[in-house]
Amino acid sequence: MLESLAFALVKTFITFMFQQNLEHMQAVHIQGAPTWYYQQTSEHICDSGFAYGRLEAIDAAKAEARKQMVLRLKNAMESVVYEHFRDQTDPAERALIDRFKSDDNLPVFVEGSVVYENIEYREKQSAAYTRVCIPREKLQAYQEERVGKLKKAVTLHHRDRAFDTLDSELSVHTRQ
Repeated sequence: MLESLAFALVKTFITFMFQQNLEHMQAVHIQGAPTWYYQQTSEHICDSGFAYGRLEAIDAAKAEARKQMVLRLKNAMESVVYEHFRDQTDPAERALIDRFKSDDNLPVFVEGSVVYENIEYREKQSAAYTRVCIPREKLQAYQEERVGKLKKAVTLHHRDRAFDTLDSELSVHTRQ
């Protein structure tokens, strides 16, 4: 039961991300920005960031792009759960879904996984532009590993609760 739900969560999330990605692959051009800014690729999830300033703006633009990536992935998880899994009523399934939505390690994953595809500083504008991408396979592997750990944690939690219930029932019967 949890196995199929875990598989469905990951599959739906990855499908959603890349369907959304393909929709955003249409030509988007922001006046004054580089031609690659906000452009997608078919095998990556990409986000862009910019910042005004001198050369230190490059680091700020990189941080902004990573922040946008985290926000995009969080929003995608929320959307996937809402659209496809909101009617789940089984407590174990609900626990797995709720824990899937809450990923405290997502910023760490993004920080370690993004590839800086493009970095450009435009002196006339005093602006830095960056584009970060995460390969599809890496995102899918991360989500599969995460859901596997969540599924195991939920199963162990329910097992422990069942043992606690059994222990309390046994202690009631031994007192009688």
